[in-house]
Amino acid sequence: MRAIPRSFLTVRHRASAPARTLVEGSSRLLRRERFGLALLLLLYIALGVVTEIRSAFQSNPKTDFQVYARAAWAVRAGEDLYAVTDDNGWHYIYPPPFAILLAPLADPYPFASHDGYLPFWLSSAIWYLIGFACVVYTVHSLAGAVLPDADRGARRWWSARVIPTLFCFSGITLTISRGQVNTVVVALVAAGFAAAMRNRRWVSGAWLAAAAVLKIIPVMLVLFPLARRDWRGAVGGLLAAAVLLVALPAAVWGLPGALDANRKTVLLVLAPVIQSDGDHSRQEELHGANSTHSQSVQAAIHTWMFPDRETRPNVVAPVAKWAHLLSAAAMLGISVYAGRRLSRYPADQLIYLGCLCAVMMLATPISHLHYYMMVMPLVCGLWLRSLSLRPGLISADAKTMWMLSIWGFVTAIPMLPGMPFEWLREAGLGTAATILLWAQGLRIVVQNRELHAND
Repeated sequence: MRAIPRSFLTVRHRASAPARTLVEGSSRLLRRERFGLALLLLLYIALGVVTEIRSAFQSNPKTDFQVYARAAWAVRAGEDLYAVTDDNGWHYIYPPPFAILLAPLADPYPFASHDGYLPFWLSSAIWYLIGFACVVYTVHSLAGAVLPDADRGARRWWSARVIPTLFCFSGITLTISRGQVNTVVVALVAAGFAAAMRNRRWVSGAWLAAAAVLKIIPVMLVLFPLARRDWRGAVGGLLAAAVLLVALPAAVWGLPGALDANRKTVLLVLAPVIQSDGDHSRQEELHGANSTHSQSVQAAIHTWMFPDRETRPNVVAPVAKWAHLLSAAAMLGISVYAGRRLSRYPADQLIYLGCLCAVMMLATPISHLHYYMMVMPLVCGLWLRSLSLRPGLISADAKTMWMLSIWGFVTAIPMLPGMPFEWLREAGLGTAATILLWAQGLRIVVQNRELHAND
């Protein structure tokens, strides 16, 4: 694919833009805007304090980070990382590379020696900062790739980076307050996109592969380099996956141990999703219909079939499974079709990548509430595309503003406590809103593909 003209959209419109709008976008932040930024930062600091208390200073940890840290200890101690549990009895359910790379933040069992290990409170604090830094990196790298000519530190520059996080605020805060890994996944996706826009195709594929190796479900993002006809990116992804899934674990356990660890990932995590006779030892933690507040199509249909949570079966009804598979296949097929002859402009490509991220979230049968964080590339793409078509302005058009505001509000409602919100959470309110956002993103991609077909 030809190298992308980094500043095409900005330069194309700036020449004819009214002087007033250019001044508005290039001016410094107003006092109230600086106050809002400071307030937002204080909010994340307060959230960090609360998360640290819940994670490290209560009798039982209230975040998922200790699951990762305990698996990292298993790597260092030579134990089976799929057999160890955190203090709540939860198991590790990710591929081996994540636990290996997290070894510096490992947390031993209380009865094991802690010599040479960081205090858990410090590891937990570091992990929170990593999550927050990944959010900052994501919006900064995506905005820089789509709007490279925005004046650094100006109102337009800040708008491109801050406003999308407000639409995704509930997903972001839920992810980092639970010590989850989604912020890292999205940051890897953003790194892959930024590298692609710089024509660093091998590196782009490697970053996307790292996201897939970390959490499995981003594997469908391989469609992004394929839609761009970026064969170097696809090969780079395969090589990176081989290094992370085989070479890295082999350096720790040897080749037989690496293959055995990957085999356990398949048997314990993936196989039970599609095999009724698979290993269901993770039923209560992961695979059960009532085990999590899943936001998948499967979970929503199962809820409508059995509205009473007290009597709802913990095994998903076959009808719900088939409906989920068909809907996921339909969304994936439509996405592939829409990606043909993808426009080469950064905003369009980011929207397409974001649509794949939305499908990634919706296609997995176990789609937790904090997975809404993974829709962030699509939200950023829609916001940045509107800004790119409004040179000098600091906000998107009214349609985009309302669309993203409604999506952010609708996906935040199910996270509130209480019976009415619990029903909305389980009945698929956020799922439906995300499907509509995905459809709107693909509509824009297809329209722009035809519009720029001769560019």
